[in-house]
Amino acid sequence: KPQPFFLWLSFPEPHNPFQVSEPYFDMFPPESLPPLQSSKEDAVHKGFKYRWMREQWENAIPDFENIIDRTRSNYLGMLRLIDDQVSRFLTYLDYNNLRDNTIIIFTSDHGDFCGEYGLIRKGPDLPEALCRIPLIFSGPGIPARGEETDAHVSLVDLLQTICEATGASIPKGVQGRSLWPLLKN
Repeated sequence: KPQPFFLWLSFPEPHNPFQVSEPYFDMFPPESLPPLQSSKEDAVHKGFKYRWMREQWENAIPDFENIIDRTRSNYLGMLRLIDDQVSRFLTYLDYNNLRDNTIIIFTSDHGDFCGEYGLIRKGPDLPEALCRIPLIFSGPGIPARGEETDAHVSLVDLLQTICEATGASIPKGVQGRSLWPLLKN
């Protein structure tokens, strides 16, 4: 129908227990993964919370050290699964001539250690691996840039941004700020 719509398209993955079906399970073999940027030894220097979290995993899963690469592999497979599903959605928008009049926001709620510091999932502190998540905007009035920005933004800014982009009024008492001026330039 030719009326505006709002769609929240949410994927539960990537999430524990880090299982993914074929062909995604074999898409990123553990032995082909790039090296981690940190190790479990680096966690010692990060303080008690990191050491404690690692000990919890080692106590819960005796073979924890040996599952990290397979977990990373599955995590990447889950990300690719999401990429493919987003592609299907964008193809649908294109097929129905909706893409040119649709603002698309792609984001996540948090990151994952994915082996960094010898950890998986989320946990202690707010390191880059957990906080620096994708936030991608596309649509009318948003020029393509193809580059990242170092602006400090937050998911709390999304409501105000959507309101300004669509001409809707921003409800009173809402936190954050509109990112629309940043996106238009």
